[in-house]
Amino acid sequence: MRINTLCPTHISDRGGPSYACQAILGAMHSAGLDVSLRCVSSENNIHKPFFRPTIPLWAKSIGYRFFSEDSLEKYTEWRYLRSLKSRDIAYLWPGTSIETYRAIKSMGGTLVTENVNTHQATSKQILDSEYHRLGLTPNHGIDEKSITEESTKLELVDYVFSPSPEVTKSLLNANVPISKIIQTSYGCYEHEILLPEEVAARTKRTEFTAIFVGRIGIRKGIHLLLEYWAKAGVAGKLKLVGRFEPSAMQLIEPYLKRHDVEHVPFTSDLRSVYLDADVLLLPSLEEGSPLVTYLALGAGLPSIVSPMGAGGIISHGHDGLVVDPHDADRWIASIRKLYSDTELRHQLAENAYNKASQYLWSNVGRLRAECLQATMAGKVS
Repeated sequence: MRINTLCPTHISDRGGPSYACQAILGAMHSAGLDVSLRCVSSENNIHKPFFRPTIPLWAKSIGYRFFSEDSLEKYTEWRYLRSLKSRDIAYLWPGTSIETYRAIKSMGGTLVTENVNTHQATSKQILDSEYHRLGLTPNHGIDEKSITEESTKLELVDYVFSPSPEVTKSLLNANVPISKIIQTSYGCYEHEILLPEEVAARTKRTEFTAIFVGRIGIRKGIHLLLEYWAKAGVAGKLKLVGRFEPSAMQLIEPYLKRHDVEHVPFTSDLRSVYLDADVLLLPSLEEGSPLVTYLALGAGLPSIVSPMGAGGIISHGHDGLVVDPHDADRWIASIRKLYSDTELRHQLAENAYNKASQYLWSNVGRLRAECLQATMAGKVS
């Protein structure tokens, strides 16, 4: 059995779906499984023996200069279809065209997909509601055509990996049978887990620092967080780490003038960001299972997150606090609580750190393969 995977994009080492894809397959490969990843190209520092890039490492500058991304993606899908064997498991990641789904289905092989976020029907409903509440015209890019296409793809597949309870809930609401859904998670690398002495050094810090990591926009609830932080009135600093979403700037800009709010542009050095923090704040309105939350576990950081931001891995009262993103009073009280209650903050931090090893990519990839094999054998309903 070969898990023949298609991720028709550039494979990055900076987070996102392609990063998770290669991490999962790398773990499966290390566990002795036969895996293959067809992609457009990859970063030089993460090229692996199972990568099958359309553009080889030495030709990336030439390939992207003379061919459009669309043409490269289509050619990658064509090469992928030609590589499929009858016993392969076809494992498709976001960006794959509906035509490729249909072509694989007609071949009669096993077809698996990855839902990195909630079903778009759920996403659109949540985001439309928030944009309208804010008096803004929705510009999140989700339309009825894309929702219909996602539903069609899910009808064609044999199984779908769901990385969190909220994603599973959205799939069930879209009438995806539970028998198709394989519930799993994402993860982190061992080198992303801070050393015990690094975590212990945090107790010597004198300034309380909260961090938000990710795309700074409405979907992630940044407008809500800034309001809650301002009203909490704690003596500390909120660092916003990532790129701004243009449509949210009118909501964000007034807060950037505050002395206790700092913007950190997109950086690949998240280790230093997490080292210099006391709590992760993530009031996401819609998510899958955010990788930044796994990094918080590895950094021994307690989290205050929405149910979406929790991603199925943060347990309320154990390694963080899970609060409805629109419950202003509870968010403000939670921020104040973790600021003032040092003992609680340290206990949540210790629990988070001890939990991190459960989510190493090596464990996640192996368990995914085992669940897939068991499901295909009829051992899991």
